[in-house]
Amino acid sequence: MRSVAISVDNETCYLVIDQGGHATRAIVFDAVGKIVCAAEASIKTISRNTLEVEHDPVDLLNSVYSAIDEVYQILGDDYLKIKQAGLATQRSSIVCWDKQSGEALSPIISWQDRRTSGNLSPYKKHAAYIHDVTGLYLNPHYGATKMRWCLDNLAEVKQALEQSRLCIAPMASFILFHLLNKNPFFIDPANASRSLMMNYKTLAWQPELLDLFSVSENILPEIVLTKTSYGDLVRHQHRIPLLLCTGDQSAAVYSEGRPSADEVFINAGTGAFVLKSSDQIPDLKNEKILTSVVFADKNQVSYVVEGTVNGGGRALHWFSEQTGIVEYESQLDQWCADCFDPPIFINAISGVGSPYWVAEYASYFTEEASNEAKFVAVLESIIFLLAENIACIQKISGQINKIRLAGGITRSRFFSQKLCNLLQTPVILAQESEATAKGVYYLLSGHTPEKADAILRGATFSTPSIISPRNDEKLMARYTRWRRIMSSTFLTH
Repeated sequence: MRSVAISVDNETCYLVIDQGGHATRAIVFDAVGKIVCAAEASIKTISRNTLEVEHDPVDLLNSVYSAIDEVYQILGDDYLKIKQAGLATQRSSIVCWDKQSGEALSPIISWQDRRTSGNLSPYKKHAAYIHDVTGLYLNPHYGATKMRWCLDNLAEVKQALEQSRLCIAPMASFILFHLLNKNPFFIDPANASRSLMMNYKTLAWQPELLDLFSVSENILPEIVLTKTSYGDLVRHQHRIPLLLCTGDQSAAVYSEGRPSADEVFINAGTGAFVLKSSDQIPDLKNEKILTSVVFADKNQVSYVVEGTVNGGGRALHWFSEQTGIVEYESQLDQWCADCFDPPIFINAISGVGSPYWVAEYASYFTEEASNEAKFVAVLESIIFLLAENIACIQKISGQINKIRLAGGITRSRFFSQKLCNLLQTPVILAQESEATAKGVYYLLSGHTPEKADAILRGATFSTPSIISPRNDEKLMARYTRWRRIMSSTFLTH
């Protein structure tokens, strides 16, 4: 007996492929957004040192195929009810391959990778121009300097370039090339923007930036709309049009439909990302945060103002590795309840993101404490960095009256409550744990939650959990201390 439930009212189903830092998920939604089934295949992350973070391209592609194959095994004949597919991937990860054979010529260099942090000097005088054109800051996390590293250091890449066989692109393009018939060489605006070479106002490669990084446009994919015909996924003798490609964070913004103007969305996973939507090109003024395209079709272009915390769940995992305390997630809330005065943690795991932008710095605790207290300090450091980004975003885009929160770190109720207390703003926990996949579904189907509810004839999804702020003077005091340290250390204010 298969534990699946295809909607009897409408047999159209949607396949969402969510390629994340630890696994690839294949999730099938019915016409009204209910999950029919889900499959997952893990991927390996290779970290040779504190700067280099990679994935094996073959391993990653196999994880995509394995997840789809498991969906087929679960659904059987109902697999034929899948009519459309969409893809969401990690942004800023890049890879090189041979356009004739399809063979990878480099590892997938992860968004977390900072191997080029020592190679930014030639570009620093162009930093203001880069920010104006791309909406991003010059940073080793983004694709351009990683592409340049491959072109300069990998013999097979150099040879393919000389023989006009080279493809170099964000990871999403590599997946599309192999997954779809006719090997399309496309990329969407959200992933292309993370290359540091796309003009976010024109949705095109910027010639001056291509020249700056010495990357030829003819080895890059064609930038197309977020929602368009990418090609057909043909597997198990069933042809599924893939009609949407985007970044993971870009999709997650739409996990509950179109976001309202007075809310921010936080996706707190390996990294933690703060996004506030806008239908107009944002004016970044003097705030050191980002803007990018999150969705584009033939009718509209939507943007976000964005803040980035590199050391999200990755920071907790890092401290787990330092201490050997593997089963920390199930104990974190109890440690938070027991610890009234944790130390301050200066969180530079994977580099300090916005609004500080420091690629390399040694993380540290301000004082000695028990490991349990230090775990609490790491958790609070993520909250403090999120608060700084939200303060910057408010200066640009107006008052924020609610926070929508998703991602793995939200399994800690203290994380959500502390964030709510610090910002004195209500927090709405996501109804769906699969925020990225749900966002892809909404963008594919065009359904809002309200329309889905109407189709269900009054049936409702689970009620969202709303957290109200409480007074927490000690937390506020630690935040004030943390801000003084960050300001004096990084001279950002």
